[in-house]
Amino acid sequence: MPISGVVITCHPQSCQAAAGVISTLAGVEVHGVLPEGQIVAVIEAEDVEGEVGLVTRIHEIDGVSAVRLAYHSFEDL
Repeated sequence: MPISGVVITCHPQSCQAAAGVISTLAGVEVHGVLPEGQIVAVIEAEDVEGEVGLVTRIHEIDGVSAVRLAYHSFEDL
């Protein structure tokens, strides 16, 4: 099970709205929104394909310009 910490960069004026949408995605937990337009989040999925799908969905949210990996781990259940 992959678990990743990500930093999501978005336009500062739409960052709060983007964080609200991101927080509704199953497998994504928003941990903070920074004033300069960055969102700190954790992504957890069943497999790498699921994780990539979540990152793709996040990147398609209005106002999001980048999703950067800060930490990645594979956890066995």
